[in-house]
Amino acid sequence: MNVRLWYPHLDVYDTVRRMLALIVAWSERDMTPERLYVSDFYLASPALLHKTRMDSETRKDFQALSVMRPEKGFLSYPSSQMLFAKMEPVQKEALRTIVGKGFVAIEPLRQGRIEGGDKLPEIADTVFVTQAERRVVEFLVESFARIGADAPGELRLSTGLRRPGT
Repeated sequence: MNVRLWYPHLDVYDTVRRMLALIVAWSERDMTPERLYVSDFYLASPALLHKTRMDSETRKDFQALSVMRPEKGFLSYPSSQMLFAKMEPVQKEALRTIVGKGFVAIEPLRQGRIEGGDKLPEIADTVFVTQAERRVVEFLVESFARIGADAPGELRLSTGLRRPGT
């Protein structure tokens, strides 16, 4: 019997699904590609949020989710930085797909902002997320991804996630 492992981090289709869930939930116009990529990373592996720095209010919101610590789970993760770097081509391909389908507007993207495109309202109610994922999405867009919204690079410092060239 052949067994094949599936990694949501490296699956373009699942990345499209996760990113659409985040874009639909994000109500303001201050989402950047970097914040989308970081949020998607933690939506794919919420257990790794335990290893980030958060202020006490954000940490309290996160603890309310009851996400299992990575060392207590079945999966073992490589370093967050390595996994984030490995996800880069998958996330970029997923974002290109989302833009190509008209779910993200191209002009704001050229200016470094993610905004819903013309077709996003048509699929907004059909983006599938589990109940557990929905809770993580809400935490990410309402609390975590807003860290340092007024200070570029602050989210990167809180997470330690960085890609070459950024």
